[in-house]
Amino acid sequence: MSRLPTPASQEPSPTARTKSLCRTCPWCSASCRQTLEMNILATSWTASGRLSWLCRWMSLMAAPGEKVDRKATSNPDLHLNRATLHKYEESYGEALEGFSQAAVLDPAWPEPQQREQQLLEFLSKLTSLLESKGKTKPKKLQSMLGSLRPAHLGPCGDGRYQSASGQKVTLELKPLSTLQPGVNSGTVVLGKVVFSLTTEEKVPFTFGLVDSDGPCYAVMVYNVVQSWGVLIGDSVAIPEPNLRHHQIRHKGKDYSFSSVRVETPLLLVVNGKPQNSSSQASATVASRPQCE
Repeated sequence: MSRLPTPASQEPSPTARTKSLCRTCPWCSASCRQTLEMNILATSWTASGRLSWLCRWMSLMAAPGEKVDRKATSNPDLHLNRATLHKYEESYGEALEGFSQAAVLDPAWPEPQQREQQLLEFLSKLTSLLESKGKTKPKKLQSMLGSLRPAHLGPCGDGRYQSASGQKVTLELKPLSTLQPGVNSGTVVLGKVVFSLTTEEKVPFTFGLVDSDGPCYAVMVYNVVQSWGVLIGDSVAIPEPNLRHHQIRHKGKDYSFSSVRVETPLLLVVNGKPQNSSSQASATVASRPQCE
């Protein structure tokens, strides 16, 4: 009997990569130098999803660092790395401001400007695709939605879903438009994929989901292997969806959309089938003495 994992039971598991640990986390090292003998470094959050626990740890360590050393507020690395954490927390406004500030502090360093531009392009493409529902023609969209079946819910539709409390519960199918910000416990949504959006970093895997009620929401899936994805026309069910409404303004540009965050593809049911463990990326974390 197949059973879906719950967010509470899943540890984040991204693949890690980096070119320069000392360049990437000097502000983290500086903060930790006040209290720690050894610094734990992630080898990157750019390859496949976020290290949620590491992001929170680094954010907590960065703030005391700024208080201890006021010069840290003028450190472009600090702003770049904190902006990167904001990006994977989907705090896009803060991320854009951080990249912009890093660029101001170090105009000769191209990376902050590149990341700011990449994020702006992602938001621009995403909002355009959401508004047009992936540029899907009305008749085709009607046909796609008409093929949705209760069987596409898989274990989310027959009482086999296991909640965070460890109990098997029956989820109530609701339209996307009725979701409330945050985790919608006891709820499942079902819709059709109308587009997917790939970025250079390939994180997160983003696609547009539409149901019979009309709106198109972005679904952002983390901790996926690069070979995983969904296709236009696929039916996708999301148990206990985590909704966020975004209102972003940056340098005269405005972006507004709604998204559902999915920490692992194992939480999804695609065409009635739960995803297996091969769809989730493995974690790689390295430990080394602090860099000077």
